[in-house]
Amino acid sequence: MGLLDYVTPDAHVESVEQISAAWLTQWGVRGLVLDLDNTLVPWNTADVPGVVGDWVRQLNEAGIASCVLTNNYTQRASDVARRLSIPIIKAAFKPSPAAFRGALRVMSLPAAQVAVVGDQLFTDVLGGKLVGMRAILVEPLSAREFFTTKFVRWLERPVRARVAPRRI
Repeated sequence: MGLLDYVTPDAHVESVEQISAAWLTQWGVRGLVLDLDNTLVPWNTADVPGVVGDWVRQLNEAGIASCVLTNNYTQRASDVARRLSIPIIKAAFKPSPAAFRGALRVMSLPAAQVAVVGDQLFTDVLGGKLVGMRAILVEPLSAREFFTTKFVRWLERPVRARVAPRRI
């Protein structure tokens, strides 16, 4: 695998609710590692959009496991995961492979049956790919972000311009 492969998502969608349980099942995915900020909820909020709650329920009904994996360490992160009834790993230090392996242990699934869903190439996509997961990139829910994320987005720009992920 070349360096660009590690930051190239396998699929690219506007938002999580565009990822259907049927498509995941066809793809052989039995579990999802979910980023929190600007993937499930807008940055720095605990307001879960109704479509996200519905989407998570549909995943559960289809037997697809999930785990929130976030670099966030606040009570707000735990509150969101509790509202969605999803286990959470906080202060993950993504893209640390150890964090992603921890999510695999929580779901009791091998990496080959799991996809990571997130809004950043250098944390979500890279971390998942390092342990053998597939990766689905979503567009950020909000332009508001942590200051370090803004810097990382600036670094991502040339890479995003070079990768051509498959839309689902």
